Amino acid sequence: MIKFGKVVFMGVVVGGFLAGCGEADVQKVDNGTQKQEQKVDKKEEKKEQKNEFKIGETASVDGMEVTINNISYVDPAEYLDTEQDKVLRLDVSVKNNAADNGFVDTSEFQVYSGDEKSEFYFGHDKSNLGGGELKKGKSLKMTLDFDVPESDAYEIFYEPSFSFKDNAEIKFNVSKGDIK
Repeated sequence: MIKFGKVVFMGVVVGGFLAGCGEADVQKVDNGTQKQEQKVDKKEEKKEQKNEFKIGETASVDGMEVTINNISYVDPAEYLDTEQDKVLRLDVSVKNNAADNGFVDTSEFQVYSGDEKSEFYFGHDKSNLGGGELKKGKSLKMTLDFDVPESDAYEIFYEPSFSFKDNAEIKFNVSKGDIK
């Protein structure tokens, strides 16, 4: 009888863990007035779920609101050359609207030019390196520099490190006209 109880208990624990795994809640945050909308069937909601954003739009992944406020080219540091052509600077805001404390790290951001991944550029004092815990309801501003080739378009990806959910990635599309 005790073995049966242990088996049932383990089944409940494993089932509870697996219930936490699933698709991430990725959505665009509407900063304007709220409109009343009718409830949409879950299948239709998944089809309309937006995973690609533009500069200035706010995206939410599991309660973490991410906005790329500004993107620009900056000069390389005086004593540290680039391996590529340019240094691309991202000014990013993150707000934790999740139910618990969250974690934000610079390694959660990646920049691509076509299929080529760009590396972080560590030459400027203004660049943020690392990350850490972000308390519930608090926000953070970060400046990230990337060593990039000159390109007509870039893709910027944000994917939280601590998410057991599928599709927790968001993408910001950047055209040359977006860069200041």
